[in-house]
Amino acid sequence: MINSLVEVYKRLRENAAQNKKISDDAIAQGPSWRHRRRLIYGAYFLAVFMILYGAFSLFTESQVGVELVVGGVALLSIIVTAYTTSATYEDVRIWKRSGPTSGVLDDPSDQFDTDNPDGV
Repeated sequence: MINSLVEVYKRLRENAAQNKKISDDAIAQGPSWRHRRRLIYGAYFLAVFMILYGAFSLFTESQVGVELVVGGVALLSIIVTAYTTSATYEDVRIWKRSGPTSGVLDDPSDQFDTDNPDGV
């Protein structure tokens, strides 16, 4: 019984290590979304906490609540700007690295993104 539990535990650790290695290899070759999302979610929860705490402290005599709400909204704005800017930069950098397959397009409509429902 104990031997089978030890074997299952070892297998789980090996699978976790293998999955982490696969993930780290993918991050090394492509976008670092996993780490970026961790930072974004952490800052997002901090900003929401600042806004909620500031909203509850607005009823007191001090101006701390106002400053927390302003700071939380500013932090959320910075998060959205940084996230979209870095994602766009990384997409452009990856596209430049891979580049178009040929210098001249056989069909001029090949330049349009047909998979994107928004159009070009």
